[in-house]
Amino acid sequence: MTYSFFSGLFQNFILKTETYYLQNSFNASLRPTALAGVISKLEQLKHDTANDKVTVGREIRLVNLQDQQEYQIELVYPPKHKPSAGRFSVISDLGVSLLGRSKGELAEVSILGKPVLFMIKDVSLAKKPKKAK
Repeated sequence: MTYSFFSGLFQNFILKTETYYLQNSFNASLRPTALAGVISKLEQLKHDTANDKVTVGREIRLVNLQDQQEYQIELVYPPKHKPSAGRFSVISDLGVSLLGRSKGELAEVSILGKPVLFMIKDVSLAKKPKKAK
Protein backbone atom coordinates (compact mmCIF):
# COMPACT_ATOMS: atom_id res chain seq x y z
CA MET A 1 0.00 0.00 0.00
CA THR A 2 2.82 2.39 0.85
CA TYR A 3 4.46 1.68 -2.51
CA SER A 4 1.28 2.53 -4.45
CA PHE A 5 0.87 5.75 -2.46
CA PHE A 6 4.40 6.92 -3.27
CA SER A 7 4.11 5.69 -6.85
CA GLY A 8 0.94 7.75 -7.32
CA LEU A 9 2.55 10.74 -5.65
CA PHE A 10 5.60 10.44 -7.90
CA GLN A 11 3.45 10.15 -11.06
CA ASN A 12 1.50 13.25 -9.99
CA PHE A 13 4.77 15.12 -9.42
CA ILE A 14 6.05 14.12 -12.89
CA LEU A 15 2.79 15.24 -14.54
CA LYS A 16 2.87 18.61 -12.75
CA THR A 17 6.56 19.06 -13.65
CA GLU A 18 5.83 18.31 -17.32
CA THR A 19 2.90 20.75 -17.32
CA TYR A 20 5.07 23.44 -15.70
CA TYR A 21 7.84 22.87 -18.23
CA LEU A 22 5.39 23.02 -21.13
CA GLN A 23 3.84 26.25 -19.86
CA ASN A 24 7.18 27.92 -19.26
CA SER A 25 8.99 26.66 -22.34
CA PHE A 26 10.05 29.63 -24.41
CA ASN A 27 13.01 28.27 -26.38
CA ALA A 28 14.35 31.74 -27.18
CA SER A 29 17.67 30.11 -27.98
CA LEU A 30 16.64 28.67 -31.33
CA ARG A 31 19.60 28.23 -33.60
CA PRO A 32 19.63 30.64 -36.54
CA THR A 33 18.78 27.84 -38.98
CA ALA A 34 15.81 26.71 -36.85
CA LEU A 35 14.60 30.30 -36.50
CA ALA A 36 14.94 30.77 -40.28
CA GLY A 37 12.84 27.62 -40.74
CA VAL A 38 10.08 29.03 -38.50
CA ILE A 39 10.12 32.33 -40.40
CA SER A 40 9.99 30.52 -43.73
CA LYS A 41 7.06 28.37 -42.59
CA LEU A 42 5.22 31.49 -41.36
CA GLU A 43 5.73 33.10 -44.79
CA GLN A 44 4.32 30.02 -46.53
CA LEU A 45 1.32 29.91 -44.20
CA LYS A 46 0.62 33.60 -44.82
CA HIS A 47 -0.17 32.75 -48.45
CA ASP A 48 -2.06 29.53 -47.65
CA THR A 49 -5.81 30.07 -47.95
CA ALA A 50 -6.78 27.03 -45.85
CA ASN A 51 -8.10 27.97 -42.42
CA ASP A 52 -7.33 24.60 -40.84
CA LYS A 53 -3.56 25.04 -40.52
CA VAL A 54 -1.92 25.98 -37.23
CA THR A 55 -0.37 29.43 -37.51
CA VAL A 56 -0.17 32.65 -35.50
CA GLY A 57 -3.59 33.90 -34.45
CA ARG A 58 -5.24 30.46 -34.35
CA GLU A 59 -6.79 28.73 -31.37
CA ILE A 60 -5.80 25.10 -31.12
CA ARG A 61 -7.43 22.38 -29.06
CA LEU A 62 -4.91 19.69 -28.17
CA VAL A 63 -5.10 16.33 -26.47
CA ASN A 64 -2.06 14.99 -24.64
CA LEU A 65 -2.06 11.35 -25.76
CA GLN A 66 -0.17 10.31 -22.64
CA ASP A 67 -2.81 11.34 -20.09
CA GLN A 68 -5.75 12.41 -22.33
CA GLN A 69 -5.70 15.92 -20.85
CA GLU A 70 -7.08 18.59 -23.20
CA TYR A 71 -5.60 22.05 -23.69
CA GLN A 72 -6.87 25.08 -25.57
CA ILE A 73 -4.09 27.43 -26.63
CA GLU A 74 -3.53 30.33 -28.98
CA LEU A 75 -0.36 30.61 -31.06
CA VAL A 76 1.13 34.12 -30.84
CA TYR A 77 4.27 36.09 -31.67
CA PRO A 78 6.95 36.16 -28.91
CA PRO A 79 5.99 39.49 -27.26
CA LYS A 80 2.49 38.14 -26.48
CA HIS A 81 3.76 34.81 -25.04
CA LYS A 82 1.83 34.18 -21.81
CA PRO A 83 1.33 30.46 -21.12
CA SER A 84 -0.73 31.08 -17.99
CA ALA A 85 -3.32 32.71 -20.29
CA GLY A 86 -3.04 29.95 -22.91
CA ARG A 87 -0.93 31.99 -25.35
CA PHE A 88 2.19 30.21 -26.61
CA SER A 89 4.90 31.78 -28.75
CA VAL A 90 5.43 30.45 -32.23
CA ILE A 91 9.08 29.92 -31.26
CA SER A 92 8.35 27.97 -28.07
CA ASP A 93 8.94 24.22 -28.16
CA LEU A 94 5.19 23.65 -28.45
CA GLY A 95 4.71 26.40 -31.07
CA VAL A 96 7.48 25.08 -33.30
CA SER A 97 6.09 21.55 -33.17
CA LEU A 98 2.52 22.70 -34.01
CA LEU A 99 3.25 25.25 -36.74
CA GLY A 100 1.79 24.26 -40.11
CA ARG A 101 -0.03 21.16 -38.86
CA SER A 102 -3.75 20.48 -39.30
CA LYS A 103 -6.63 18.97 -37.34
CA GLY A 104 -6.04 15.29 -36.63
CA GLU A 105 -2.25 15.48 -36.96
CA LEU A 106 0.19 14.66 -34.18
CA ALA A 107 2.83 16.98 -32.76
CA GLU A 108 5.73 15.79 -30.62
CA VAL A 109 7.30 17.95 -27.94
CA SER A 110 10.32 16.93 -25.90
CA ILE A 111 9.51 17.55 -22.24
CA LEU A 112 12.23 16.85 -19.71
CA GLY A 113 14.04 14.75 -22.29
CA LYS A 114 11.16 12.51 -23.24
CA PRO A 115 8.76 12.84 -26.17
CA VAL A 116 5.14 13.76 -25.48
CA LEU A 117 2.60 13.40 -28.29
CA PHE A 118 -0.27 15.82 -28.76
CA MET A 119 -3.12 15.32 -31.20
CA ILE A 120 -4.60 18.46 -32.75
CA LYS A 121 -8.32 18.18 -32.06
CA ASP A 122 -9.39 21.47 -33.66
CA VAL A 123 -7.99 24.64 -35.24
CA SER A 124 -9.98 27.88 -35.44
CA LEU A 125 -9.46 31.63 -35.71
CA ALA A 126 -8.71 33.19 -32.34
CA LYS A 127 -11.52 35.25 -30.90
CA LYS A 128 -10.62 38.88 -30.37
CA PRO A 129 -11.13 40.03 -26.78
CA LYS A 130 -13.94 42.54 -26.38
CA LYS A 131 -12.82 46.02 -25.42
CA ALA A 132 -14.18 47.42 -22.17
CA LYS A 133 -16.22 50.59 -22.53
